[in-house]
Amino acid sequence: MTATPSTKAPTDAGAAPVHPRRSGRRRTLPRPRALVLIYGFLALVTLLSLLPTAWVMLSSIKTGPQIYSGEGVLPAPVTLQGYLDVFTEIRLHTYVFNTLLYAVGGTVGAVSVAFLAAYPLARYSFFGKHFLVAMFSLALAVPLVGLATPVFFVVRELGMFDSRIGMVILYTALEFPFSFIVLRSFLLSLPPEVEEAALIDGAGYFTTLRRIILPLARPAVATVSVVAFVKIWNEFFFANLLIATQDNQNVQLALAGFKSQFGFNITGAMAGATIIMLVPIALFLVLQRQVIAGLTAGAVK
Repeated sequence: MTATPSTKAPTDAGAAPVHPRRSGRRRTLPRPRALVLIYGFLALVTLLSLLPTAWVMLSSIKTGPQIYSGEGVLPAPVTLQGYLDVFTEIRLHTYVFNTLLYAVGGTVGAVSVAFLAAYPLARYSFFGKHFLVAMFSLALAVPLVGLATPVFFVVRELGMFDSRIGMVILYTALEFPFSFIVLRSFLLSLPPEVEEAALIDGAGYFTTLRRIILPLARPAVATVSVVAFVKIWNEFFFANLLIATQDNQNVQLALAGFKSQFGFNITGAMAGATIIMLVPIALFLVLQRQVIAGLTAGAVK
């Protein structure tokens, strides 16, 4: 009986095992020179983006002749007369209060309704579910200009023309589709085991929503809240269409009327624009971690 020779090639005892070649290319880190170019380009784009904002803020503490002459970047002398004018001549605080009411009320309403609608459409199966999701999603495809005529007549027939509560309800409806899509997408990524454990412990539907789902969905809620707030804060089209008196105007309408109300007081106009810009910037800085977490949720498994 003859032994068959082994087909394995002899290997040295101290040699390292040979691993099969991995498929695909190995990802290499950028070289230092490439990093310098990338970060230099990003810094340049950031600087160019911030230049208009910085110019407006610096102009708000300059005198009118210095702004028109264009001499010097820094204000000389520094004056706060523009800020005094916007609060004494046109009562900017009234418009800021109205806009905060519209933005906060519309944001809270849109996020609350969208959250209550997104959860059952993300977790349960029932007849008409896909139709509702499609209808809510298609609402984003409707141009705002196309809504002008029906919205005008509906608001007028309901007796909410030129009213604060009417604007809050309108902004709630306008910001609902985007909030619904983002919240539903986020809720679909949450594991259902946490809800099942809560149900086993005896938690009801709204208790599960309030104590389990809402804390987990905090990044998505913060993201849609900031987006909705900034959109309502900067909204001009429907405010100009549905508001007739100055007592109910928002800051965008007030900013549009700066030219006629201030005349050649360019310093006051720049001061008003600075105040209007600082509110959404401050909101984003406060909630930036939650917003970034909501935008990147689901990017890494």
